[in-house]
Formats: sequence, structure tokens, C-alpha cells
Amino acid sequence: MIVGEIVRLSVSGEVIQFRWGEPHELGTAAYWVEQTRSRQPSPDHRLGCSLAEETVACLLGGFGLPAEVGLAAFDRLRLAGLLSTTKPPSASQVQAVLEEPLQLASRARPVRYRFPRQRALRVSAALHFLSENAAPQDSRDLRNWLLAVPGVGPKTASWITRNWAGVEDVAIIDVHIRRAGLAAGFFHPRWKLPHRYSTFEAAFAEVARLGGVSCAELDARIWQDLSFLGRASHLLLGRPPVTPLL
Repeated sequence: MIVGEIVRLSVSGEVIQFRWGEPHELGTAAYWVEQTRSRQPSPDHRLGCSLAEETVACLLGGFGLPAEVGLAAFDRLRLAGLLSTTKPPSASQVQAVLEEPLQLASRARPVRYRFPRQRALRVSAALHFLSENAAPQDSRDLRNWLLAVPGVGPKTASWITRNWAGVEDVAIIDVHIRRAGLAAGFFHPRWKLPHRYSTFEAAFAEVARLGGVSCAELDARIWQDLSFLGRASHLLLGRPPVTPLL
């Protein structure tokens, strides 16, 4: 048992030392492991009906965009018939759809997608790439292959792989996961994304292994809780949000 003990992780030639904590101690590694164990694992993380759709769904989400906005934009593109790899759309076609206001169930007023031009270029380029190149059959090779898709970096490649192939040993290191790891002590403040992505993931995977839970499920549990709490997440992590100086 490692509950309450000091844990030393050796990752990428560095040693990280932190207190594992108790399951009732908010924001500790023990707390997140217990939260993951106590909830039913997600049977399926898929957002799309094909690898191409999954790739587009993940490209439309991510940093700076609430999940519901990214999914609404994805649904709009699918309804418009612009997710085909048989006849991939142009960037201008995708942008025109992304610039249309989105009506969300949780919002009284329509919202606008924040990055229509940038994401339209990525979506169009990705669909053209997928139409011309066959993905590997081995799910463990899929993430590395996805890094060649225009607009797909380590985090998005991990996200697509976790969702589509059901791979359990990848982590989607985003702002929520990084904050949780820093608060719990198993990430080092010197590590920066995306340059040290593999180091973040190695540390996270080791915490999951020590806790006896799936890396993908631990990642999903942290992300769901912190994204739901929003700015109130500092109550769970034990530190107030930083307001940048203007």
C-alpha cells in the first residue's frame, strides 16, 4: 500500500518526489485514484462514426473551447455533409459553416465558434490527408501515425487514439490534467507543453499504474471533474486561479 507515503517517480532522467496522500484528501493522487475507482468506467469515448469523424471532432475541441461548443460545431459539419474523405471539403466550405452561430441547450443566446478560419484549415487538411493515407491496423501504432496529420499534435493524437481505438495507456495532457498533476505533486513546474509531453505522460501513466487504475480512465475522471467545476476548481486543487496582469 502506498496510501499516505512519499512516492518517488523516475521519468525522463528526472526524479519527482511527492506525497501520495489519502483518498479523502482533495486533489492528491490518492484522491483522484479513488474517484476513478468509485465510478463506472466509460464504455466508449467515441465522438464520431469513423476515424475521420473522430479526428475532426478532436480538432474542433481543445484549448480555449468549451467541450459543448466543439461538439456543436462538429455536429453542424456532419449535418452539412462536410466530413467525407471521399470528397474532402475545402477550408472555405468548412469555415463558412463554422462561422454560423451555434445554439446550445445550456445557453439562452447563440454562441460563435472562436477559431473558424484556423480550425477550418486544419479540418480540411486533415480530411485530405486521411483520404490519401491508410491508417495502421495496430492501435498502438495509430498515435504515432496521427502525428503526421496536419494540425494534430501529441495531445490531439492521444485524444483520438483513446477515443477511437480504446487504448488505455495514453493520457490527454491538457490544462486541467497539468493543473491537477502540479497540485498533487507528480508534475514538475519546469515541464512545459508540448515540448515535454512524453515526460508528462510517463509520469501520469506511472501514477495510474501505482494506483491500479487505467491511465485513460484516470485522465477522463480528472478532466470531467475539473471542467465541470470551471473556475471553482481551485477549491479542489487547493490553490486559487491566477489572474494575469493586464
